[in-house]
Amino acid sequence: MIKRIIRITSLTMLIFLAQGCTKLPENKIDLYQRSMVIQNKNAEESILAKAVLKQSNDPDVNHIKVLHLRGTPYEMGFQHGRLLRQDVRACINHIMKIAALYASTDIMDEIYDLMEPYIPVAEKEEMRGLAHGANLPLRLVHWMHAIPAVSEYKYKKRFLKKFKSTSCSNIMAFGNASKNGEMFQMRVLDWNRRLGAQNWPVILVHKPDVGNASVTFSFAGFIGCVSGMNEKQMAFGEMGYGNPEGETLEGIPFVFLFRKLMREANSLEDAVKIIKNAKRTCSYVYLISDAKKTKNQVSGLILITDRQRVITFKENTILKDERDGDIYPALDDVLYAGAKSKELYQTLKENYGSISTTILMEISKKVSLKGNIQNVIFKPQTLETWSSYAANDKMDKQGKACNQKWFYFDFKSHLESYR
Repeated sequence: MIKRIIRITSLTMLIFLAQGCTKLPENKIDLYQRSMVIQNKNAEESILAKAVLKQSNDPDVNHIKVLHLRGTPYEMGFQHGRLLRQDVRACINHIMKIAALYASTDIMDEIYDLMEPYIPVAEKEEMRGLAHGANLPLRLVHWMHAIPAVSEYKYKKRFLKKFKSTSCSNIMAFGNASKNGEMFQMRVLDWNRRLGAQNWPVILVHKPDVGNASVTFSFAGFIGCVSGMNEKQMAFGEMGYGNPEGETLEGIPFVFLFRKLMREANSLEDAVKIIKNAKRTCSYVYLISDAKKTKNQVSGLILITDRQRVITFKENTILKDERDGDIYPALDDVLYAGAKSKELYQTLKENYGSISTTILMEISKKVSLKGNIQNVIFKPQTLETWSSYAANDKMDKQGKACNQKWFYFDFKSHLESYR
């Protein structure tokens, strides 16, 4: 299957060609024919009335939007697609035109089909609602959500030869390590700025009828989670981790596993259980923090996960893995892992005892890679967040997310305002 995927030698040329040469499928079915939920205008308006859209109108933060979604998974997807229709269509069409030059539509269908049995029903319904709200073919939405898993898949190299491997960084500090003993977590997302997803940033607040409320730092048209926090004072970050044998696409993509974790996990114990019971795909490192720590409980965990293993590391322990030569020396009340392990350790050691949002913003400049597309700082105890997105789709240093204005969002106050 993979051998048939089109190989292109220049990403720059790909993006140029994608502007007008790639034909993507279009939807030609009326909403009331497509939807099993919405059969008339009143039903449509009733669903949309549950959601709230707030716009920053600030060019320095890429005009980031905050979208409060509420209801069933289908309803939340429909709200997303309809209220951000222009952005959703622009983002998905832009990215998928580029992706379509790497792989035929038939191949993309094959890839999604491998994942589909393991995707939670809630996310399937939310993708369906998104497609209906944005008036897009459902398969186009499916393809969009398959990209993160494929980008970490070991055998992607057979058809993505010009994609350089990247990694991310994750940090958690509290107690003796941080200013005033407060808990902070930072997630540095290093990916592919040239795909341009950062041009349509959106903070998605999900308030489902069943399960925990959560906030996801995302992009218009993308319901999966790469950086997020739930109302139970738990924050979630991720990074790709090598290419071990046994990687597969037949499992739950991590972007949907994170959504499931935020919705269902009320503690670190819950999170570990969900991850261990999941049909896992590729190799990832997760950092999960929980500000509800009581006596004899840990504040956070780093998890090394792949198809065969789930290994947990709590704070104040040396992080090492037999599969990797890197060793992360222990720092009291700190968890960390990332692409630049030595720089991470050194800068955390230098700032030990005073780590704060300001310090973390500076650290992001030292440890992020060229593809730094997004950064998020969480304060789980108070549910406060700070986020930044890359300024452009070039690979210049100044355009990296770490060098942009940070956007403050108070998740707790937001939830209280829209009960």
